[in-house]
Amino acid sequence: MHSTRSGFLKKAQTWINSSLFNTDRAGEYFEYLLEGVDPMWSAIECKARILDVIQETSDTKTWVLQPNAGWKGFMAGQHIHITLSVNGVLSTRTFTVSSSPYQWKNNGTITLTVKRVPNGRVTGWMHENLKTGDIISISQAEGEFVLDQDVDAPVGYIAAGSGITPIMSQLRWLSANNMPVPAKLLYFANTSKDFIFGSEIKALGQSNRRLDSHLIASYDEGESKHKLPQSPICAEHIAALLEGKPEHIYLCGPHPFREIAKQLLADAGFNLKRVHEEAFGLPPIKVEAGAPVTVRFTNSATETTTDQPGTLLDMAESAGLKPNSGCRMGICYTCKCKKKSGQVRNVVTGELSSNEEEDIRICVSAPVSNVDIEI
Repeated sequence: MHSTRSGFLKKAQTWINSSLFNTDRAGEYFEYLLEGVDPMWSAIECKARILDVIQETSDTKTWVLQPNAGWKGFMAGQHIHITLSVNGVLSTRTFTVSSSPYQWKNNGTITLTVKRVPNGRVTGWMHENLKTGDIISISQAEGEFVLDQDVDAPVGYIAAGSGITPIMSQLRWLSANNMPVPAKLLYFANTSKDFIFGSEIKALGQSNRRLDSHLIASYDEGESKHKLPQSPICAEHIAALLEGKPEHIYLCGPHPFREIAKQLLADAGFNLKRVHEEAFGLPPIKVEAGAPVTVRFTNSATETTTDQPGTLLDMAESAGLKPNSGCRMGICYTCKCKKKSGQVRNVVTGELSSNEEEDIRICVSAPVSNVDIEI
């Protein structure tokens, strides 16, 4: 009896919605009404207004965001997904919150610090077009690159380039919390002009004796005042970091940099299980020589054949298709599609899929056989 009543109510609700709102989803209509009153109001998603834009370096900007009431906050080191309309196409990308949770609690704002990627469609658009007063869609915070809230042992940090952003959030949190533990930072950039937050990091070190920061310009001549080599990361850098006896090390930067850093840490005897890693960018895709593979995008009646496949997302876009995508690193699941048949390799883990029908993330899946996929 209950099942019959439930089915009747669902049918009645669908009929009422479609009769009153020309849709079976009345929520969409009310969302439209809310946006008409205030574009920051939403019953179904988080939004944020841009309050300021700060030029950090020649290719890096910080956006100050004020999320709406639906946003629940974050822990230092976490990231969010933002959705933008880029030249008429909705695009989602993942960026770390670079501010401290204390800033969010004090004035309701957060910051995203984004480096312009060469030939990057979304980051390029952001740098050229995303301005004060604009409103964007954001997700709740995610990620496990976070400090224990009751941290009680020394911490080590290794960052390169824009990999400083989640670490900066943690350093700001530690500083606002009166530096409960010693922290040591090795921050690498190509030249002295490329350090993001360079002046603030130096100021934090001067005001907090428990923070020992080293800004290392890999390709500048000369020596740092700390007498560490001004060169790409090497064993001498790691030895200096480990002098602080860190219980945990937080590592963030491009894939090749992270791999070198982990090998140096392992060579120095540090337990890699105590290394927390945040990925910025995919590892290089290793293409093995073999027969050409054909990918059929079944929903679009399109196919492409190649003997050097990249990810399925790259192949779809090269074929003129526009599948949904977000982080392009296998994190956000925006690009998830159904593979009907064929085998793919996860370019992050190296894991091979089955040949059976299954959902995959096309941004980190490269075909190793002929593949049919619903795009």
